[in-house]
Amino acid sequence: MRRRWRAVRLWPLAFAAVALAASHAATASFTQGTVLVALPVLLVAAWFAYGAWRRHARVGARTASAEHFASVEALDWLLERGNDAVVLCDRTGRVLYASRASRDLLGDAAAAGAMLAANSALHARLSSDDFAEALRELCANPERSKSGEFTIDDDGEPHVCDWTSGPLRDAGQQIVGRAFLFSDRTQQRELAALKSDFLSTVTHELRTPLTSIKGSLQLILGKAEALSSIDRELLDISLKNADRLIRLINNILDISRLELGKIDLTFASIAVGPVVEEAVAGLRAYAAGRDIAVGCEIDGDLAPIAGDRDRLIQVFTNLISNAVKFSPVGGRVLVRATGAPSGVAVAIRDWGVGISATDHGRLFQRFHRINPGTSQEPGTGLGLAISKAIVDRHGGRIMVESREGEGSTFTVLLPLAADAGELMGAACAGDRAWPPAARSTLLLIDDDRDLGTVLEVSLSPTYRLLRVERGVQALDVARAERPDLILLDVVLPDLSGYDVLRILQHSEMTRAIPVVMLTVQPERDLAQRLGAAGVVGKPIDIDELQRTIGRALNGRAPGAALRVAIGPLRGRSLDELGAALRAGGHVVFPAADHWELLRCADEYDPDVAVVDAAGEPDPGKTLAFLRGHASTRRLPLVLLTAAHEPCGYPSGCTAISDRARVSEVVAAVEEAARHGGGV
Repeated sequence: MRRRWRAVRLWPLAFAAVALAASHAATASFTQGTVLVALPVLLVAAWFAYGAWRRHARVGARTASAEHFASVEALDWLLERGNDAVVLCDRTGRVLYASRASRDLLGDAAAAGAMLAANSALHARLSSDDFAEALRELCANPERSKSGEFTIDDDGEPHVCDWTSGPLRDAGQQIVGRAFLFSDRTQQRELAALKSDFLSTVTHELRTPLTSIKGSLQLILGKAEALSSIDRELLDISLKNADRLIRLINNILDISRLELGKIDLTFASIAVGPVVEEAVAGLRAYAAGRDIAVGCEIDGDLAPIAGDRDRLIQVFTNLISNAVKFSPVGGRVLVRATGAPSGVAVAIRDWGVGISATDHGRLFQRFHRINPGTSQEPGTGLGLAISKAIVDRHGGRIMVESREGEGSTFTVLLPLAADAGELMGAACAGDRAWPPAARSTLLLIDDDRDLGTVLEVSLSPTYRLLRVERGVQALDVARAERPDLILLDVVLPDLSGYDVLRILQHSEMTRAIPVVMLTVQPERDLAQRLGAAGVVGKPIDIDELQRTIGRALNGRAPGAALRVAIGPLRGRSLDELGAALRAGGHVVFPAADHWELLRCADEYDPDVAVVDAAGEPDPGKTLAFLRGHASTRRLPLVLLTAAHEPCGYPSGCTAISDRARVSEVVAAVEEAARHGGGV
């Protein structure tokens, strides 16, 4: 310490000596005496200064080494205790370092010195070869980054893991190795499944009593002459609040389906004008209660769009209600539908509170609410998230322009439909009611007694209703009574409704009985795949249920009008065949391609389809395509072929020459619908 102090004291003296020498040299008076005085002082000061610098450098090195050791220890501590697995490899794929989590996940494949890409024991535990192929690709291309997912067997328990990998570079940006990060997502998947099951159970328990409540209110309101004005007003309020609760439950269900990618859309070619007008009309009373005027401007020459009518009404209703909600009393909202270069644009404009720039990036996040303190009504913050997901599924976009205090404009862009004019005409014809020819017997299989009472009161004027609460008992009743139609709930005390449907479809005595599924989560695809004639969601709308029952019964009635999907046709005039079928009282749904034929089958549930197999390069491939989709898997097909070879096609297909007369094709269509094809 004393030496360091002395050295520090001598530094000024050394500098003085150097300055003196320089001064004398500059004045050319640098004498020998000056050198004798300054040089020893300079050498002594330099010696002590050098010693002090050496000691200071050793202390600094020890400090830097300690800091480096501490940082390495901290990093190793974090990696060893982290949930994510980290593996570092050299350029050849040899493991240099593996964290504890990676050793637990990958086993010996993560041991130091192991070759990750060539470990057969690891690859044998994987459910597919995708990860092994990715490793080989990364070894061949060291500069690439890649990510993916694999399922690995861990003592009989499958684990789902996400992984990502990128190159490691040194200070000179040269690639020296590769890093892997593995994240076990098994628990997250299990929690998501539990959440889905919980939502399904809770919403079923909520919607089942709501079905009885709403049905009872509709029945009472139907007897208007027996109600006073006050009674009717109170019942209207009750029905509106029941509908509001149903909408909230539906939003929660929609979010659950969106997260799982299971939201159901039924595409058709529709005119956007009536859809927008219906959404506006449904909210005029709501807006009038807040003294807000809602204007609607629709261009007259808008082309049809491809979409799900009900879901698009849901989108527009949500956006318009938001505009009303955030507008001042006495304000106005303008809804405009105009043509766009590749579709139709629907803009909803308000002059309300507006949206701050900081909220623009979070508008479509789940459970995010805009200015929650300024709204008079509570909300879930799900509407915009659901609307965006629906528009995305339509291949469209939602855009927003807004400034705080100046209002907002939400614009929905939707793509056009192909060959929409013919399909729209067919859709109008297909929306008509389908009343049964005579009083029919229905079998209701549902353990909700309140719902059973409501349905019995609602349907008894038209149908004879039998009620059963358990699946096993229902199978015996169906065989004994042979009802004309079965209404089947999905959730039963003893069996799943889908199990009951499978048994009914595989029994010779009940196979021909149409079944309409009643469920809180309409699963059209699964129900149709199992052979259901229709699906009605809970809470049940009585009018919708009666239409579904009528269509199902009418489709089985002998001599009834058929719903016929046609197309695509290449060697025959579609207009000529369509006119002949319509002349016979049938409803025609033309399709420009096979995908549009699928959409027709989803939307209108045709009884039979006519397909031109003669113009196809590979008719077997076309048939496999149609039979590979739920909506056309069991649909009777009339195939126009180059040669009349009925034995060359599987059951459910009727082959007829593409040169046959139109009347012969019509007869083949009617016969195929009557016998289910294969004639």
